[in-house]
Amino acid sequence: LLLASMAAELEGLEAVLARNKNDGPTMQSILNHIRVNRIRRPDLVLKCAVPLLSRGWLGNAQWDIREQLLLAALDLHKFDLAEEQFNMLFNRFPNSMRVRNLEGMKLEAQATSTGIPPEQRGQYLQDAMGIYDDIVAEDPCSVTARKRKVAALRMRGSEEALKEAVINMNEYLNIYPTDSDAWKELAELYLEQQQLENARKALEEVVMLQPVSYLVHLKLAEVLYSLDEYAVARKYYAQSLELNPRKNPRAALGMVLCTTAIEKGKKTKGDPTNTQLFDLSRQMVLDRYAALKPTDAGSGVGGLVRAWLGA
Repeated sequence: LLLASMAAELEGLEAVLARNKNDGPTMQSILNHIRVNRIRRPDLVLKCAVPLLSRGWLGNAQWDIREQLLLAALDLHKFDLAEEQFNMLFNRFPNSMRVRNLEGMKLEAQATSTGIPPEQRGQYLQDAMGIYDDIVAEDPCSVTARKRKVAALRMRGSEEALKEAVINMNEYLNIYPTDSDAWKELAELYLEQQQLENARKALEEVVMLQPVSYLVHLKLAEVLYSLDEYAVARKYYAQSLELNPRKNPRAALGMVLCTTAIEKGKKTKGDPTNTQLFDLSRQMVLDRYAALKPTDAGSGVGGLVRAWLGA
């Protein structure tokens, strides 16, 4: 509901701007709404920020907008525009750690641009990590620098880099143990290295921090299923479905697989709970495919799914 409300408010502001494309206050409201609610709309940021900054009447309010424009330009790989905004910010705040973090992010974005040789990409990432290391040396509690270094290590992609990313993320979590997003990223790092048991432990921390997130319960259920811990996985699939029974086909399919595995592994048949959960999740999957239109993605395999489920 909150996301829908934010989207509706942004759509309303866009409609106002469409009626008057030179409405400066509305442009500022749009930029503020995007910034406060952390909405990723780099196209809209450029549409509003560039004309606003060209008018030259923003005063100190310009610096937040320039930072916002820099990040949007990096998102769209408009590196000349990003460099221009960075230089203005650096000239105004030469000793700011926040601006130094932006420099590291600029290097990270340049490393993802197409057509650059591998050695250039590696150098960009190395320079970015050097900036983050310098920031952490000055401020060991810097959230942004520590997280950005992990992101840069993941971008390198080598086995050694991923191991170093795990070490850095664990160091961060020793300082900020209630950061659920960091635990999620640690779980992803473990999964990339096929360390399922460690991923399970990380996801269990996320469940404690976000107990009403159906996606977190689903992710943990999938890891437990991969570890052949079907009875425990079934509990998390069930919790995910209880939290979101209507738009959660992945959990329903997982429950079908999980209850089937439990039934096959039993020496004696006839567990009423397992049978009930299988029937419920099976029907959810069938209903989901029945609701698809012929033009919807996945509609072509509906017949195969029904045959698999004996419908």
